[in-house]
This record gives sequence, C-alpha cells and structure tokens, in this order.
Amino acid sequence: MAWIAQLLIPRRRKNRRELADRAAEVVRHVLFDMGVERFLSGTMLVDRQYRMRFVSGNLPGGGALAAVPVTALARAHALQASVPQLPALAAFHQHDLALLVDELMAALLAQSALLRALPEQRYRLAERSAAASK
Repeated sequence: MAWIAQLLIPRRRKNRRELADRAAEVVRHVLFDMGVERFLSGTMLVDRQYRMRFVSGNLPGGGALAAVPVTALARAHALQASVPQLPALAAFHQHDLALLVDELMAALLAQSALLRALPEQRYRLAERSAAASK
C-alpha cells in the first residue's frame, strides 16, 4: 500500500535554500560531536535523493550527485586556525558558518548540473500573486 501512495502523492522538490540549511545543520552537528579534525578529514556530499550528508570514511557505493572533500574548503581551514581562540565550538559564529556553507554550496553546484537545476528557493502562493500583479 505504501508504494501506491508514493506513486500517487507527488513529492515536493527540494531547493537550494533547503540544501544549504541542511548543510549548516550537518556541519554544526559534526563539529559539535566529532570536532574540527574529524570534520576536516571527511567529505560533504549530496546523494541521489538530494540529502546532504557527511562521510568520514570511504564514500558510499550508491553514488552521489556531488561530493566535496572538506579539506578543499578554505573556510574550513580558517576554522581550524581559529579553534584555539574559541572557548568552545558552541561559540562558532553563525556568520562564519554561513560563509563555510556558501563556499560548500558553490563547490557542490559546480560539480552537478542536477543541483544547478534546482530552484533557488520555493515560491509561495503570496509571492506568485504579487509577481503576477506587477
């Protein structure tokens, strides 16, 4: 019965903003739970179901739409340099996290045409009617 529901109920398509928000959550979670060293040794990827994931070992065999080693991100190295100055990773500023996620998203989008085809953000009904009235 569940497969019938999956066929009949259209799934909502993700957008770039949702991927970036999820990337920020994943980065925060990894930094808090594993630390900066493990974060730098891993890879951020978007799988075929458009889910943002962090992998610290070998990449999964299912394939990915795009994968970026964290060491390729300049902001991640800046984070490592600033860690001794921070009293705790909880003090990691939202602005620094946003810059890291922006760099990550740019690298992921450069690798995948499917990700570039995603809309920037979801349009709401009010936005559509406002755009139509102009």
